[in-house]
Amino acid sequence: MKHFICILLTLCAVACSQQASAQSLDDLMRGLSSLFSTQEPASETPKDIYPPLDELFGRFKYDALAIDYSGDSTLAALAVSTLESQLALIAEKAGFVVGRDYVDVTDDGTMVIVRDGHKAQAYCSSYDNQTGKASIMMNLGEQSVYTTTTVTKIDSRYRLMFDATELFALMAKHYSKFQDNTTLQMAKGVIDAYPGIRVGVILRR
Repeated sequence: MKHFICILLTLCAVACSQQASAQSLDDLMRGLSSLFSTQEPASETPKDIYPPLDELFGRFKYDALAIDYSGDSTLAALAVSTLESQLALIAEKAGFVVGRDYVDVTDDGTMVIVRDGHKAQAYCSSYDNQTGKASIMMNLGEQSVYTTTTVTKIDSRYRLMFDATELFALMAKHYSKFQDNTTLQMAKGVIDAYPGIRVGVILRR
């Protein structure tokens, strides 16, 4: 979490500057990138594969954390790329263990999430295999929280990605100490300023 916040704070410094300045920095980064880039055409991005519903039942073991960015800010892309290279260390410090932690999904949509022997439960109310969008409900105390994830399949692995803006909005609404945590508030400001950041997890059978 500390590594995540450090990268977000780096972006926050940019977000606090004037919009015109941020745009000029992005233009400068793009110009420098073009100077050092090759003239070979960029390889085509693989098309997302959304698994059918019947593939999503059973046990899925934790494999890795994931983050990506689909916006047009070069600075945000650089920060996310840096964070991506540190995800294995972040996962280790957070206590995630490959092959030990898992999610059980039943055909009625119930999800049991197990990490280091601790269990949490969620419920998938709908899934669209044309877009990979799944609606997830979980309980936080006496409150029900709803969010959306996108499920894609890469070889034998399944990638579940959540919109970071949506997750921070939920945190701001349901985490009682959010308003007292200036780091989280600054992070939310950065996330809101650079839409297109997603965070998630990679699972395998």
